[in-house]
Amino acid sequence: LTVATRTGTSFNWLILNNERAPFDNKDFRHFMNCAIQKDALVMVALNGAGTPNYRQSPGMFAGATDVNMDKYDPELAKEYLEKSGIDPTTVVFSTICSDDVKRRCAEVIQATLAEYGITMNIESMDLATYLSAAAEGNFQATIGGATTSNAIGFVEYKYHSKMIGGSNFTRTADAQIDALYDEAVKTLDETKRMELVSEAIARIQELCPQIPTYSANVVRAYDADLEGFRVNASGNTYWQHCSWAQ
Repeated sequence: LTVATRTGTSFNWLILNNERAPFDNKDFRHFMNCAIQKDALVMVALNGAGTPNYRQSPGMFAGATDVNMDKYDPELAKEYLEKSGIDPTTVVFSTICSDDVKRRCAEVIQATLAEYGITMNIESMDLATYLSAAAEGNFQATIGGATTSNAIGFVEYKYHSKMIGGSNFTRTADAQIDALYDEAVKTLDETKRMELVSEAIARIQELCPQIPTYSANVVRAYDADLEGFRVNASGNTYWQHCSWAQ
């Protein structure tokens, strides 16, 4: 057998309701993003079969940028925490998980935040109920994800204010993000459109609405005599390119 693996388009987060304290505090959100080691999440939740994320959007899409991107930095995390003005020992919140993979991810985050005196409780909920609660804003935090095919769709789906009550679970409402997206979708020039998308993503990373965790890898095993096998980041295989070795 031959094994093919690549970073998938499925993008996952610790989703934070930005309308509820302490997640309405941008510095506290940055603190969490810098404090959590994403490689540990990949190892525990996915047995290593994933790619850690610090960006607020998938890195394989045109328009992705590292501008304003956080990184794992415990010392910087402490600076953000002090700047937030929040006493971590007063923070108690619940995180919803709808399956075992999300629960394992949450347990690593729970242990990390406990080192700072923060209490994170883990709540199990079936997927349908979780999606309804997240769309309505009836939650504090949850482990979730999304899959899209390009960066401009990703910005709309997860961060445009018109999607509040739908797929914008963080309830991000930022005039600059909305304006950049609205201009991008009516811009015909591809280069200019991607510049606008990159600006929107940089703004999202400045706000840090949620905590990126990982992208699950696309993994396929196939007969070593099969030639021309390819799988894309969405998990699609193009069988018309395959043939058996002589």
